[in-house]
Amino acid sequence: MENVVITIAREYGSGGRTIGGMLSKKLGIHYYDKDIIRLASEDSGIHERLFGRVDEYSSVRPPIFGKSGVYTGELIPPQSKDFTSDENLFTYQAKTIKELAAKESCVIIGRCGNFILDKDHYPNVLRVFVHASWEFRMQESAKKLSKTTREIEKFLEKDDKRKKEYCKRFTGHDWTDPSFYDLYLDTGVLGYEGCIAEIEKAYHELAAK
Repeated sequence: MENVVITIAREYGSGGRTIGGMLSKKLGIHYYDKDIIRLASEDSGIHERLFGRVDEYSSVRPPIFGKSGVYTGELIPPQSKDFTSDENLFTYQAKTIKELAAKESCVIIGRCGNFILDKDHYPNVLRVFVHASWEFRMQESAKKLSKTTREIEKFLEKDDKRKKEYCKRFTGHDWTDPSFYDLYLDTGVLGYEGCIAEIEKAYHELAAK
């Protein structure tokens, strides 16, 4: 059987990360989230802290030297002054994601995995977007965050904006565009188990091809 990779993009509070973890256990495949940063750091020799920076903050910064910043897959060599640029940090993460997809079946959380493993070149990838109503997300976020209702609202607004800008900057595409996903699942409607069932069914169908 060819490797089948599940990429999960998700709104904070929708449970996408939890669903990914439950899926990996149920299917007996590895789950990659922040591990991608560690692997990219080991590959490049660039400190993990810098990868954390591009993950958390760079989406609101303009691309270096006015360049588009859109991902091309081309790595910048160590001798270049742009070796630790946000663009190169993203490219090393993309390289890691592609290597994982070539090596094994797995679940990959976030990091524009569905765009990096695009439909034209990776037919064995199941691209999932997990979302939910604002009320559902507020309720679930309140279980994790020690914040007031207004603080949680601001947190969700900021996180949505960050992910949208991050994706647009490095891929040139809209993070929530359904055309870039195979499954677009509402946790508030389906529940965690319902989402898992839908993804698992599609996973086995893809594996059988």
